[in-house]
Amino acid sequence: MIVRGEMVLAPYAILMTVLLIVNLLIVAAILAILDIRPALSPLRSQNIRALLCAGFLTGFLVMSAVLLAIVGTGSAALTGSGQSVTQAVSHCLGWLPFDFLGATGEELFGRVALLVVAERFVGKPGAALASGGLFFVDHLGNPGASAVWLFRLFIQGVLLSYAVFRTRSVWWSAGYHTGWNWASAPVFGAVGSGYLNYGHALNFVPTGSVLITGGAVGPEGSLFSFVAMFVAFLMLRRFTRDDIVSTDVGTYRLPLA
Repeated sequence: MIVRGEMVLAPYAILMTVLLIVNLLIVAAILAILDIRPALSPLRSQNIRALLCAGFLTGFLVMSAVLLAIVGTGSAALTGSGQSVTQAVSHCLGWLPFDFLGATGEELFGRVALLVVAERFVGKPGAALASGGLFFVDHLGNPGASAVWLFRLFIQGVLLSYAVFRTRSVWWSAGYHTGWNWASAPVFGAVGSGYLNYGHALNFVPTGSVLITGGAVGPEGSLFSFVAMFVAFLMLRRFTRDDIVSTDVGTYRLPLA
């Protein structure tokens, strides 16, 4: 999957598809064991399109803002990739569906399977913390993993869990995760979670402080990313409405504001 230090699309696509199927099976098994119908779980289909789009736009915009802020401080350079416009767009769009599959697979496990079980034992706050902890542990082996980046992953896991509890659905979180990842590596050409994608629209070249650029793990490890998550939290609060009618993740309504 990694060739000359860059992640290649075809094996990545296969791996993300397999992991998505595995995580779907895990979620299905947990819902069956707990006797929760999918329609009354975070998998519910109501407003999927609206939630996916809202989450995707939020993730894409806040991560793009992080990258542009780093460039604006003089801590990185942003250049063309040397491809034609057609090639750049093709490479960029080629990653999108599989970034979505990968993000959705992670959200199914970390923000559906884990939350549904953990909430029954430790309540919503404890379940959100457990989900953030899993997100942290799951990425310990990534290249360039830093304490700042890992702590940010923990906070982001909590944020995405909060989004599931607020919207009573996993789909805002899946969209956000996709938009965040896609903006970083395929669009701007930055390192994402320690990996550089083969084929991206732009080239992001960090030159400044690790605290600003994120260092080897990429802009996700930048201090600007904490600001981005706070902005994402405010956008989530502004554009969705909390309408929880039960403390049980299996019963809820989901209107959008």
